[in-house]
Amino acid sequence: MARATSKSQLLDEIARERCELDDLLASIPPDRKLEEVTEGLSVKDLLAHRTEWDRMLLSWYDQARAGAHPAVPSAQFKRNQLPELNAQIQRRFVDAPLERVETDFVEVHDRLSAVVETMTEHELFGASVHPFTGSTTLAASVTSAPAAHYRSAAKLIRRWWKAPQASGTSG
Repeated sequence: MARATSKSQLLDEIARERCELDDLLASIPPDRKLEEVTEGLSVKDLLAHRTEWDRMLLSWYDQARAGAHPAVPSAQFKRNQLPELNAQIQRRFVDAPLERVETDFVEVHDRLSAVVETMTEHELFGASVHPFTGSTTLAASVTSAPAAHYRSAAKLIRRWWKAPQASGTSG
């Protein structure tokens, strides 16, 4: 997939990937969203993970706009510790009800989309505009958090849902 070079392309990519994931999620009954999809993770866990990364991106952006220098990915973890961070995210949401995770998934996505809508082309595509992005662009972070995460979640969930032992009654 070609990398977005404008805000409208970026928003279209996010919307397209989200729509594809939403359509897939709508085909899965709620009780099945608690079954293991891959590596001990359920649909609910995958949604909580994606939501938390979107929250972190929003937090980094909000902190940077306020003049702070956010710790990326967090004050507790460095970039080479992403597996540990992801495990912590999973533990944090393991007991969260599916309904709350799904509501958060929608609300955080809507907020992120609204924030991206307010950004300028320069803010999104200018190199090193925001120190927390390092030598890359904010658009690259926005592509990584929502769009690529939605795409990877859909791929994992689709593979599980289409497997004969998992789907039984699915399409």
